[in-house]
Amino acid sequence: RFDELPPMYDEIIEIAENRAYLSAVKQEAGPNLQLLKNMKQYEELREFEERLKATNQINFDTIFHEPTGFYLIKCFLTADYSVDKAVFVADVELFCKIKDHSARRKVAKLIYDRFVGEDDPDIFTPGESVFDQHKRRPKPHSSNYYRPKQGSHSINQNNNNNQERKQQEHSGSGVGDRGSRLSSRTKSERESSQSNLSLHIGTTNCIGVYGKSVRQVKELLSSGKAPPDLFSGVVQDVLDDLRMDVFPRFKKSSFYKRYVRTKSLESTAIAITDFSQMRTLGRGAFGSVNACIKKNSGKLYAMKCLNKKHVLAADQVNAVMEERNHLSRINSDFVVCLKYAVQDKDTLYLVLDLMQGGDLKYHLNRDEFFDEERSRFYAAKILLGLQHLHELGIIYRDVKLENMLLDERGHTKISDLGLSVRAQSTKGYAGTPGYTAPEVIRGEHYDKTADFFSLGVLIYRFLSGKKPFGFKQDDLDTNVLKLDPEYSEKYFSPDAITLLKGLMTKNASKRLGYGPTGIEDIKNARWFKPMDFGLLEAGYIDPPWIPNADEVHADSLRHIGHPHTDKYKKVKITEEFNKQLANFAFQSTVALQREIVEVMEKSDEGIEFRKFAPKTAQRQSPEAAQNRKPPNQCCQIL
Repeated sequence: RFDELPPMYDEIIEIAENRAYLSAVKQEAGPNLQLLKNMKQYEELREFEERLKATNQINFDTIFHEPTGFYLIKCFLTADYSVDKAVFVADVELFCKIKDHSARRKVAKLIYDRFVGEDDPDIFTPGESVFDQHKRRPKPHSSNYYRPKQGSHSINQNNNNNQERKQQEHSGSGVGDRGSRLSSRTKSERESSQSNLSLHIGTTNCIGVYGKSVRQVKELLSSGKAPPDLFSGVVQDVLDDLRMDVFPRFKKSSFYKRYVRTKSLESTAIAITDFSQMRTLGRGAFGSVNACIKKNSGKLYAMKCLNKKHVLAADQVNAVMEERNHLSRINSDFVVCLKYAVQDKDTLYLVLDLMQGGDLKYHLNRDEFFDEERSRFYAAKILLGLQHLHELGIIYRDVKLENMLLDERGHTKISDLGLSVRAQSTKGYAGTPGYTAPEVIRGEHYDKTADFFSLGVLIYRFLSGKKPFGFKQDDLDTNVLKLDPEYSEKYFSPDAITLLKGLMTKNASKRLGYGPTGIEDIKNARWFKPMDFGLLEAGYIDPPWIPNADEVHADSLRHIGHPHTDKYKKVKITEEFNKQLANFAFQSTVALQREIVEVMEKSDEGIEFRKFAPKTAQRQSPEAAQNRKPPNQCCQIL
């Protein structure tokens, strides 16, 4: 009977921890408003404000490009009846980053219709951008300047529950980071990549710009052209208005005082006591990975815990610092990013994006294999993540199922940079047997092309659920060198076989992705033809599968197990070891500001900022604007 007690208690504990975790994930409590209550009053921050001015931080370009500043400028512009000016500039900045011409053309048409063409309040909502619907999960509350549209665009799903949940999500609202939502009307436009453009210059538009710069955009789009600088003339007109007219008035408003108050929070040091740890989600080489909540904001993160004595015993302090440094440089939608790094006497903590959907090994074990659409989506997202790392000069070296994580909406990110190295080429074994490239196994110098071999193994496993080089752990490296994978017609299409043979070519110099065109050659493979990488990068393509929000997508606590810390009890932490960790602490200003924005959204729920507008603040027609336009200008901002 006593032998049965520990398993029973483990099960009770896991049920309780799962309930607490799911409650937090669904944000039943919502953002913590205590964060704002703890802020100092503006009158107490005059010296702090002067320091900001002395270091040239109080200027339009700085404040506009910060999450908190952008949010508060939009609130001010909502009161000024001109919120779309800020949203238009932010959307064009994202548009300029889209590399694929076809994708730029589609997004340019959406931006033109939304901001530059005729203003139609029945179609577009003030403060609504063309990106955010695919960038952020809708919150259970709505913004003061965003009114959600009724209905949502349809999503291809393999089961009705996922489709129903997706539709429910799209009928909510979400605001904050640079982005926005896409209405059902624009989805049909996306589905026709070669649709004819129907453009016109309306009698009014929501940004108040008319004349030559608008006509130039119309002419280029009508001829099928969408260069990155397509909107440069219009944007410059809007920016001039924001800098010279809006920003001076913003600085005299209560919104600016609120900005200074939120800015003061950045100087507060972060410690492990600022977080509450929750359910264990997995286990790493030096400890556990737990869900956690940042107490003052209510924001959920993942916390990677590394036992200091274990790190010291394994002589891995340099590897830990290198991982921390790599993570601190990354700002990508396709790689898990570092938010905070803290430590206490016994443990190092890396606070990261929480990926609520679990890892792809967990899902592949449940589903046996993925269909081609789902496999292609995951592979494309991972490829964009590898591209980001390679552009930073980082060779990832650990592509495998366990390191590919899903968020709550089904988007994929690369995680765990513990084996990554920043180098053009390197030498030495790293990776997981069965995924590792032949040149790595042979002890030769290798470069980022080794990651493409591992990507091929990953895609093979997606499509078939099988390992291409066998299952016996001791034979995997030998099999990679000597054997070729088998391609059953049951799992692999001809295009998939061509791609996988190219990626898993044993000679690195002949491997798909080798050479100056690198990743672009992989993107151009026939298997990826249905995938528009430009739209994927811009966030317009919906995941083909969404994790169930009512499940914990992680192994059971019993299966994860407990860390074996006893064997390191006698290890003594040295002064030299602590010196090596002197620069471990890290705080992402952007992460903190996004937390503040989420709390402000909750705090501002139901407030109608337009009631603060001057009686004269209303949009004018182009005719009225032209009556007071200087003769040497071709257009006028209202």
